[in-house]
Formats: sequence, C-alpha cells, structure tokens
Amino acid sequence: SNAFAVSSELSACGRARTYRVEGQLFYGSVEDFMAAFDFREPLERVTIDVSRAHIWDISSVQALDMAVLKFRREGAEVRIVGMNEASETLVDRLALHD
Repeated sequence: SNAFAVSSELSACGRARTYRVEGQLFYGSVEDFMAAFDFREPLERVTIDVSRAHIWDISSVQALDMAVLKFRREGAEVRIVGMNEASETLVDRLALHD
C-alpha cells in the first residue's frame, strides 16, 4: 500500500520534538513528507524516526536531507534514527547531510 503518515510528539520541556515517519517514502509522497514538518517551531532538538518507513528512491533521500538542513537553519540540532531499517535498499552514501 502507499499509506504514508507522519506523527509527532513534543517533549515535556517543550524544546524537543520527535517526528515518526511511517509507510512508503518515494517521489510521490515527498510533498506530504515536507508538509508534515513545522520548520518554524522554535526547537532545540528534532528527532526524525524513520524506523517504520520504507525509503525507495533518491528523491526521498534528498527530501530527508532537505528537512534536516531546514531544521538546522532554524537552529535545531537534528538526528535521524532508524535509517538502516528504512533504507536497506539504498546506499547510505546517497545522503549529503553528514
């Protein structure tokens, strides 16, 4: 199925947010993926959990990179968790953010 969803949760201190990405991430869902993030929220830390996502193509990797860079530009420290589970089909070197 092409089901795709992003949910998020603010920490008790209000300074950190965890986004959980679930489902199929490919060029067709990149727009929804980017729209799911609030880049203007004043946060110190952002965690993007992709362990329950499936990353299918280069445009998904680029979207993930773009999200990381946008959050960093707003001053947040960003980490991605679960990348290995999400992108077994993709070579890690496709990503630029590190």
